[in-house]
Amino acid sequence: MRIPIIAISLMILALILNACSGGEPPAPVTVAADAHTPTAPRYTATASFTPPPTATPTATATATPTHTLTFTPTATGTATATPTATHTLTATATPTASPTLTPSQTPTPPLMTLTPALGLLAPTPARRFIPASLSPTEGWSCEDFPCEDDIAGFLQRIQVPPGYELTHYGKLPGQPQQITFGPDGRLYATVLLDGSRNGVVYALNPDGSSEAYSQTFISPVGLAFQPGTNVLYVTSRLSELEGGALWRIPAPDMPAELVIGDLPCCFSLIDNQPNGITFGPDGYLYLAIGALTDHAEPPNPEIAPYAELHPLEAAILRIHPHTGEVEVYARGLRNPFDLDFDTRGRFYATDSGLITGPGDRLLRIIPDGHYGWPYYGARGCDSCPTSPPQLEIQPDFVTFPDFSLPRGLVVYKGAQFPSDMFDNLFVVLWNGTDYAQRVVRIDPQDPRL
Repeated sequence: MRIPIIAISLMILALILNACSGGEPPAPVTVAADAHTPTAPRYTATASFTPPPTATPTATATATPTHTLTFTPTATGTATATPTATHTLTATATPTASPTLTPSQTPTPPLMTLTPALGLLAPTPARRFIPASLSPTEGWSCEDFPCEDDIAGFLQRIQVPPGYELTHYGKLPGQPQQITFGPDGRLYATVLLDGSRNGVVYALNPDGSSEAYSQTFISPVGLAFQPGTNVLYVTSRLSELEGGALWRIPAPDMPAELVIGDLPCCFSLIDNQPNGITFGPDGYLYLAIGALTDHAEPPNPEIAPYAELHPLEAAILRIHPHTGEVEVYARGLRNPFDLDFDTRGRFYATDSGLITGPGDRLLRIIPDGHYGWPYYGARGCDSCPTSPPQLEIQPDFVTFPDFSLPRGLVVYKGAQFPSDMFDNLFVVLWNGTDYAQRVVRIDPQDPRL
């Protein structure tokens, strides 16, 4: 299987309907001195003198003890009594202010629900949709593709259907993983930098420049703004090979907060981790997370024939964005990558198949649905575990050719394309195979390729 690594830089391209289709373009610690250090006067020195015996005790014993006993108690008693009591009482005012803090109110704001879009302003379709033609996959300035600064070459290589135009939108300093528009109208993307697995969220400005919006994450993928807010959520890893994470960036110029740091991860350096995220009509955050194995192969075959599955792996998770409470919404997806809802609340996900190929698909997700992984015997996987007898497996919505690797997904909710494209799904088939390296449109009323 050949997986191309497309770009150290990105061109983001927009499809715009042209005039012929009838639409418009889209403190330090103080240690007290030891009180016993000053010792009482010692009279051993008198043994070395030879005056008459009657003189020694009279002169020495009367003078020295009198001065010592009178002076020492007075200085010690008056210095410690008054200041100590005063400071102890006034210090109690500080703890009384702590109940005014209100961190517990963070989870209390209600979730913002989404209002369905309506395609009422879309133009009436003038003719049947005609697929785009294919362009050569070789012979470009960088072999399979134009080189990163060859914008004209990309515009020539990428074909669109008749009646549509392709324009250059902007570029990012690395490999974008996923994109979304923010409440400020800018395009945001998770971007891997310098050919590594480290990445940053970038924003594209109206003038075409880009700027880093976040700190560095390890393998960032999914991103989504909470509706009605500037709060951005991002998925990533805690290290290159373990620890799936969900982060929250409360506002621009603020550090990311770790919402969940123990999600299942990872099958490989580049695959199967917390992936795409989206907010549902109910205001909850939905997260796609991959499996820890390919087909439940065990780490120790001599002990067990199959791996023990993590309760949250290979699933779609439903997360309360304020509290981080997690529940499994659907299971049995090997590596779900991207998610979206249509205006009727129908829920879709892309899923990548086994290393051997089978299982590339688009799914319509239902609550508590199971979508078959790792029970892929019916797909020709002899080494996969047998399906439990009572398990009802949901069918694929669309089955793609093996090794096509479906990735990006978006439901069209605009009003620039013809009205019969409203609520249609656009899926990116990423892999470098004859059938893939393209975007396909799927009509949910007639889900055929």
